[in-house]
Amino acid sequence: MATIPANEGFDAHDHAHDHDHDHKPAFFARWFMSTNHKDIGTLYLIFAIFAGIIGGAVSGMMRAELAQPGIQYLGYFAQLLGTANPSFDEQLHLWNVLITAHGLIMVFFMVMPAIIGGFGNWFVPIMIGAPDMAFPRMNNVSFWLTFVGFMSLMISAFMPGGTGQGAGTGWTVYAPLSTSGSVGPAVDFAIFSLHLSGAGSILGAINFITTILNM
Repeated sequence: MATIPANEGFDAHDHAHDHDHDHKPAFFARWFMSTNHKDIGTLYLIFAIFAGIIGGAVSGMMRAELAQPGIQYLGYFAQLLGTANPSFDEQLHLWNVLITAHGLIMVFFMVMPAIIGGFGNWFVPIMIGAPDMAFPRMNNVSFWLTFVGFMSLMISAFMPGGTGQGAGTGWTVYAPLSTSGSVGPAVDFAIFSLHLSGAGSILGAINFITTILNM
């Protein structure tokens, strides 16, 4: 009469348990709905690199214009952004747009997401011994708010805004400096992008502070 080893049933159960434990979420669920601090940190770093490339391209446009005296490429750049036959004032306005867009992109959508969102998400829980952030879902929402804010800023460059197109009329997006002589949705999209980015930063700050205080 054959005998069954006493631990055979346990081995099968452990094998099934290990199989379930190794299950990995699908691509969309992992990268779009992730609550893992490492995956979200990776998303922040990839996003910061992407935004840095666009901000660097804007800087290249500015440096190309400054290579020689006079206006060289602003009219061509204005046509690329949707302004047909730009006037002299519209070309000058585009210079202010480039300065504003470059500053906003590099500070709010490259440096801060990379340092705080990217490296912060990766290293803070590891350094303090926490399994994850205090509010993992809030962590996910804060990233996507930043991403949508960046998209809003990019949309503003192609929206009508008075003389010329773009994200603002000068160094600042504070009204009335940003709205006088620039009637249109361009500045609205730019200001809305900062609102979304600020909301994402606030949620991230609450998450980091709560995570550290709970340890």
